[in-house]
Amino acid sequence: MPSLILGTAGHIDHGKTQLIKALTGVDTDRLAEEKKRGISIELGFANLKLPSGRSLGVVDVPGHERFVKNMVAGATGIDLVLLVVAADDGVMPQTREHLAIIDLLGIDRGVVAITKADLVEEDWLELVADEVGALVADSSLAGAPIVAVSSKTGEGLDELLPILDELAAEAAARPLEAPFRLPVDRVFTMAGAGTVITGTLWSGSVKLDDEIEVLPSGKKARARSIQVHGAQVEEAVAGQRVAINLAGLAKGDLARGDVLQTPGYVRTSSLIDAEVKLLPYWRKPLLNQTRLHLHHGTSEIVARAIVLGTDEIAPGGTGFVQLRLEEPLAAHYGDKFILRSYSPTETMGGGRVLDAVPVRHRRRDERALERLDALRRRDAEWLVTNSLGTAESPVSVEEIGAATQLDEVAVKKMLGALSGVRVFDVEGRPHYWLAASLDRAAKSFEDRLLRFHKENTAAIGIDKQVLKGLMMPRARPRVYDAVLAELVSRHTVVLEAALIRHPKASAGAMREQEELGQRLFEFIHSQGVAPQQPRELAEMVGKPPEQVRSLLGKLVGQGRLVKAGDFTFAPEVIEEVRAALVGYLKENERITASEFRTLIGASRKYAIPLLEYFDASGVTKRDGDYRVLRG
Repeated sequence: MPSLILGTAGHIDHGKTQLIKALTGVDTDRLAEEKKRGISIELGFANLKLPSGRSLGVVDVPGHERFVKNMVAGATGIDLVLLVVAADDGVMPQTREHLAIIDLLGIDRGVVAITKADLVEEDWLELVADEVGALVADSSLAGAPIVAVSSKTGEGLDELLPILDELAAEAAARPLEAPFRLPVDRVFTMAGAGTVITGTLWSGSVKLDDEIEVLPSGKKARARSIQVHGAQVEEAVAGQRVAINLAGLAKGDLARGDVLQTPGYVRTSSLIDAEVKLLPYWRKPLLNQTRLHLHHGTSEIVARAIVLGTDEIAPGGTGFVQLRLEEPLAAHYGDKFILRSYSPTETMGGGRVLDAVPVRHRRRDERALERLDALRRRDAEWLVTNSLGTAESPVSVEEIGAATQLDEVAVKKMLGALSGVRVFDVEGRPHYWLAASLDRAAKSFEDRLLRFHKENTAAIGIDKQVLKGLMMPRARPRVYDAVLAELVSRHTVVLEAALIRHPKASAGAMREQEELGQRLFEFIHSQGVAPQQPRELAEMVGKPPEQVRSLLGKLVGQGRLVKAGDFTFAPEVIEEVRAALVGYLKENERITASEFRTLIGASRKYAIPLLEYFDASGVTKRDGDYRVLRG
């Protein structure tokens, strides 16, 4: 059986807490002030056993208008709702507001309990039932069962419990295979245990000793112990009320509104793209730059609404907004939230997260609006195609998922169905790009190189990393290398050592490079065992160091020169030194670096690279401070 949460809703003093006590035996008012004033202020929790044997976690919310924000914190984690209306009062302001919140959060399974049935006559009960039925008819609870109950006499409880059992059996399970995510609603310390948090587990599971990330701080902790309904467990799963004793964090490191998660799952952002719906009875339209309160999970953050694509969203209407938050928020695609006016604080609407880590948009950016509409409709084909088409370079499945808000399975399925997609191997992992994007990139590289050659007639090519900064500045190095390899295979570019040139680079520049290469070759030959470094050679020939390094690399690749450390030697010099070294070792068995310097008549800065070259070549091996012949 999936684990589920039942939440209460309703006006102050309508008997929510007494009803939960009658059903569970638990008084969810735990604060002294709550008991003194006779009203709920904070969230209360209990465990309800149903006739089938199933257990429901219960979240009892406060009904007073001053504590609606606490009600929202509890309501965002529930699967079933118990809407409570007192028979002697009927529908009241917070009945309507709580129902509106339930509707905006999309909670569509619930039952209405008309409490205090023992205080009124039967005909009055019928009138209240009619009133409530009319109220919920236009909400997500349309058609919900209505049961008259009395917490005092027990009337109706036997009818209510089977209904809750039936609703629970029909409710969908929360995603157990998803990463762990839990919004924190309480933080406290326990003697001998340390820091403890409680909350409703939204997705995934958490086990003893799991590493946990806290957002928005990014701090890490370990699950020292876990409780579900007061019992110690080794694992808690989505849909359960959970208490976690966290190792590694103090009470001051956490607060209500924080989110615990599998490390790296969700990123925080101070921007959210969303679809927003205003309540039909809200008194004015939502205008651009309106300041308001955003309630998401157990957090409350002040935000400014940037209305996208239009001037305003009318009461009862829907539209796209970008919420610019005064504090970072850990949200995810599809999360529901509530919007309340800045002052006075009243529920005005709610919405659904479409992009939890967006960029800033211009208000009437058609491409951005088109993407938000595709996110709203969950149009996988448009989203994946757009992600590939707007990517600067090939992207992985994970990167496509982050851009489209689609899971890995949906992304792979769509990639398999789309035509015109090229696959690149990047360190053994497939990356994807539209063939049209590759064609455009090839044309851009070609145009850039031709312009470079026209402006730099003496240069053979442009440095590989310089070109990356011009063409693909945000691409990872290995991804850039994969694109270059494709462009080389197409004969769009020629890659020689660290230089890239156009295949049709001027013959004059090529001849000049060949002549410069020959000069360098002759210089190196003339310098014996003490050649100059590339930087010094560049100064001598009056050319950029990267050009000289590239030419030396080309000569090494052709076998005309040999590289040892930062120096380049003539092969004949290397062979002469090798013969002298081998002859010495055959007579003396071992040689120090100082003795080697004397042997070849060179300083230490040349001797050490040469010794390391012969080690790497299999001629010698190091034995403490000596070199000996290998084998």
